[in-house]
Amino acid sequence: MRSFKERFPKGHRPEITDLETFWEADIYNLFRDFAEYILRKYDLRFGIPLWTEKYGWTYRIGKSGVYLVKGIRIEENGFTVDDIEVNDREKYPLLLAHIEEIYLQKKENFLERIAEKNKKQAERNKRRIAGEKKEFASVQAYIVPEQYNVFSWPEKLDIHKLHKLYMLDAKGIRDEVLADEIGLTLYLRCKYGKEDMERMEKGIIRCHGCGNELSGETDFRQCSCGRQYSYREYRRSFRRNNMPTGAAAQTFHAFMRKWNTAESYNEKMVLIDTLLHEFHLSMISGATHRPVAMNFIDGSRTHVDQIINKLSLSMPPK
Repeated sequence: MRSFKERFPKGHRPEITDLETFWEADIYNLFRDFAEYILRKYDLRFGIPLWTEKYGWTYRIGKSGVYLVKGIRIEENGFTVDDIEVNDREKYPLLLAHIEEIYLQKKENFLERIAEKNKKQAERNKRRIAGEKKEFASVQAYIVPEQYNVFSWPEKLDIHKLHKLYMLDAKGIRDEVLADEIGLTLYLRCKYGKEDMERMEKGIIRCHGCGNELSGETDFRQCSCGRQYSYREYRRSFRRNNMPTGAAAQTFHAFMRKWNTAESYNEKMVLIDTLLHEFHLSMISGATHRPVAMNFIDGSRTHVDQIINKLSLSMPPK
């Protein structure tokens, strides 16, 4: 078996799902339990891995971009946190005790660093807002309020419908209409998340009135249909509406390709299961600041987390 560094060389950053396929199930479950534990007890999350020449990709644990533990190494048969090698359940209590000791020792400084970072961010935001107000004043005379920044993103999934689909499926009842509705909702979120991000990376936005592509060098954009946009506000609206992109993009793209050819109820449920599995991995790993499920499901984070946890128990193992 190739080492973690060999399998994921520099330039090939691993995702959380890659750890699941790299390890045997018992080691992965141990790592997952650890991720759940630090999230639940300390509100700590795994950050994006960093490349080191000696060990390859290593992980960090922290919050708001401030890290409490760095240099977590991934081995073929486990993972190492500081000097603690965790490769079975016997070593696991040592790891938990070690994390608690570090947290208690560094908690005060850790929270101060987070507060200082947030303070600096607030100061940057204040300067940015002042600059944006000045820029807006220069184009205000051309703006038609009822046509300006009117956004219409694909709707999110009704969490109650998702729950209903799985409860019926567990009873052997196949609601094909509901499965189609849910799958199509997921598909459209994937499609527009992918396509709009690709456009924005080129400085282009899509008119939500007629679908025209709007490019330009300035922030203000006007479509021939009459709609008007701020490029900056378009990007912000994309993020506020949690349009899917980022770390799990490959999973989203695979769902799109396969949904187009899926015909049977079973095929469609497998695809929905696959996305829900990704939602659960994202939620428990803390690898991203916002769980992937929030890209697709309408509701508060707490409510969404509860439903995903509940549904994960009924999903077939991957």
